[in-house]
Amino acid sequence: MSNTQEEYLQSLKRIKEVEDKVQLEIETHRKLIEEKINTLQKDLEDSFATSKDQGETLVEKSIQESRFDASKEADKIMAEAEKKAQNISIQLDPQTIEKIIEIFLSGM
Repeated sequence: MSNTQEEYLQSLKRIKEVEDKVQLEIETHRKLIEEKINTLQKDLEDSFATSKDQGETLVEKSIQESRFDASKEADKIMAEAEKKAQNISIQLDPQTIEKIIEIFLSGM
């Protein structure tokens, strides 16, 4: 072989070595990026799950507080109604008794 051919073959070998090295670097970098993407995806899914759980907890707490407040308000209204019912009294004087009897008799 001539010297020029040998140089040409050596050049081709060096080019191939550089290509292989670059390809390996590209592949390594691609794997690192894939790992980062997978990690980010998992972190995102975990964040969604955590946010969902926290949201459900807040909604449940809010519902319980609303029920408690509504129950408290209903008890207050019932107590006021009971108090008012106890304060209402009928004064039966002879005139009122006559009106009541007339109402009953008129319905017959």
